[in-house]
Amino acid sequence: MKPIRSLPASTLQSIAHALRGGRLKPPYTAFTVAEWAPQYGRDSLAAELVSLQTCGFTTTTLAITLEALAEDAAARQRAIDQVQLVWTSPDEEGPHVRDTSVVVGQLLSEARQSLWISTYNIFNGHEVFFPIQEAWSFRPGLEVVLILNVPPDHRHELYEDAAVDQCAKVFWKYHWPWARKPAVFYDPRGPERTPASPACQHAKCILVDGATAFITSANFTESAHERNIELGVLFRDNPRVAESIRSKFGSLIQNGFLKPLPAR
Repeated sequence: MKPIRSLPASTLQSIAHALRGGRLKPPYTAFTVAEWAPQYGRDSLAAELVSLQTCGFTTTTLAITLEALAEDAAARQRAIDQVQLVWTSPDEEGPHVRDTSVVVGQLLSEARQSLWISTYNIFNGHEVFFPIQEAWSFRPGLEVVLILNVPPDHRHELYEDAAVDQCAKVFWKYHWPWARKPAVFYDPRGPERTPASPACQHAKCILVDGATAFITSANFTESAHERNIELGVLFRDNPRVAESIRSKFGSLIQNGFLKPLPAR
């Protein structure tokens, strides 16, 4: 059914309706199907309908089949529409493309129940996180969880607990200076002095209300959101993806692979 399967859902529904109403009936020819197919596709569509008729399809069974194909095509289109590319780039044109800073701002402002953010690097956090602090004034029950990277400070020779303490001081003073604090976790392998296998927290994503997931190359910095070349994928209304990611982070926290950042 290649010619038929290539038709959009609305066209399939129209053909099915015509079959049920008697406006389209055998013999199927390029002329009789002209209302529902472009000129270059009329011969192939007519030939396929003839082939199905030869196999025993009546106008009723053809209509039922096309209605089922229309539902499938509509479902596939909905899935496509729920996935968007999100760029930071000098050229932001293209199909299904949105700007990183716009998407991030929208996600932070629309969270109602939960907001999970994972990032590798932060710059001017008091600016990029301000929409969350603002949201808390309207939605005090909002759960906010941040997952960060804590690197060693080679310049000042700060490693492990000392590096974590220094990171906590900087984070709570400059990136999150407000009284109410989110739950913040980090990968303790990041600041190790002499790791056998160096590792860090490098995942970058935003999860909203257990239903929307934004997976991106962009850190939580103004340059990543506004100027760099960054690419992400936004999954709207997709609890399976969002919950799968949240569940993995939850498991890492529960099993001690991610530890709480000390409060200051």
